[in-house]
Amino acid sequence: MSDKDLYASPFGAGYSAYMERPWLSRRISRVLWGGDTGPYYGLMEAARSVPAGGAVVDCPCGAGPALRAIPPGVAYVGVDLSAAMLGRARKRAAARGVAGAEFVEADAEATPLSTGLADLFLSFWGLHCFADPAAALQEAARVLKPGGRLVGSSFLRGHETLRQRFLIRPGVGGFGPMGTHSEIESWLADAGLELHVATRSGPFLFFDASKPILAPGVSGGGGIRTHETPYDA
Repeated sequence: MSDKDLYASPFGAGYSAYMERPWLSRRISRVLWGGDTGPYYGLMEAARSVPAGGAVVDCPCGAGPALRAIPPGVAYVGVDLSAAMLGRARKRAAARGVAGAEFVEADAEATPLSTGLADLFLSFWGLHCFADPAAALQEAARVLKPGGRLVGSSFLRGHETLRQRFLIRPGVGGFGPMGTHSEIESWLADAGLELHVATRSGPFLFFDASKPILAPGVSGGGGIRTHETPYDA
């Protein structure tokens, strides 16, 4: 079954339903995966800091859970490879009154979006599915404006518990080659992005990075704060 067919199936409908409900998503993720999706919903709130006239790119957007955080006057572009997920996201945008939302069916590794379009790029739950996650982050960096922000989440490769090793296997069940914690940090750096925060909970990594305004090689300060303890909110 292709990824498109997978998300057009009852699995895709069920996944969309529980990811729209933070209380349910957090319970399921703790029981099934041994991690907490709480930081995911917290990172969505980055959209509220985008000024009127700015733009948010959400790739992959899935069924559009992040639409809840899009403020009035901010452009939203949802990108996904699944036509079924885009259909759900369009309905959610209409239900939430997100005027002018646009949706594009495209591969995250090569989108048709303009360079420097986005003030904020959301990359939730996609890197672990992509054939070339490093290329997807390069593409995200291209689409970001200088000074723009990237926030995202991903499953990680390499786990401590037997359950996680059984359920999360590269190349199986919709997972791509995936990456380790350190590999994702390296991919972000190779894309020219400055990582500010990396938060890990079980098999999940949540990250917050930005595209520097300064010329390459000029230090802008900051640094990485890495957290290994589960998010608690």
